[in-house]
Amino acid sequence: MEIIHQNNMIAQAMLEEPLTDEQSEKIEKRYQENKRLMKENSESIQLQYEITKFIENHLEVSEKQKREALGAYSAGQHAESQQHSIDEILKLTIKGEIPFNSKHPFFRDEEFFSRLLRYYQSREDYETCQALLKQRTRWQGN
Repeated sequence: MEIIHQNNMIAQAMLEEPLTDEQSEKIEKRYQENKRLMKENSESIQLQYEITKFIENHLEVSEKQKREALGAYSAGQHAESQQHSIDEILKLTIKGEIPFNSKHPFFRDEEFFSRLLRYYQSREDYETCQALLKQRTRWQGN
């Protein structure tokens, strides 16, 4: 949004100058850039809305699901991480040291998943959010 604001200020300043073909071309270029940025921003806002909606709809998880997830994970290659707190596992997952897949100790934990999504959402890493959502959707479809 800051870039859009700056572009608008530049365009406003250009309008105060005598209008030439060159000025018209510069104004049109700024207009097209703003239009592209507004579309990109709108798409990001829509994705953020969908992520927020997903988080709100899937926040509750049963203790049974948590135990099943931990049991499946303990059989995996990172069994020693089972002793870590949720916060430590979240940090390790974000670093990529524990892959977030169906063997992850909190793969089925909606609260953990929501925290992971919120982390990437706060960093505006919408591609990762979309990949996580797609992975969970595949799991929920099975």
